[in-house]
Amino acid sequence: MENLICGLADAQIQELKQEHGILILGTVKQGEETYHAIFKEPTFTVLESVGAISAKSEVKGSVALYDNCVIAADDAFKTRDFLKLKAIETLAKHMNSFSVEVKNL
Repeated sequence: MENLICGLADAQIQELKQEHGILILGTVKQGEETYHAIFKEPTFTVLESVGAISAKSEVKGSVALYDNCVIAADDAFKTRDFLKLKAIETLAKHMNSFSVEVKNL
């Protein structure tokens, strides 16, 4: 039996990669339970909009980021807003996974 992520088979995930580019699998754990959400990387337009919303309400900004970037998620995300907020942290962790180097020329 194939291992599904967010109810999607590997072939479906590959199709989503072709459509959306880089995908991020976010994992939220609570006790023995594990929840997954698949996100696309946010565009500058999304980041700018979320930044404007976040200036007035950080929670609304987080929800906007979730809504604009989530591709698929376990069913629990439909009824548990706190899961959505925690899943957004996975996007920040993804951003922090990049490293950069500089050199004066």
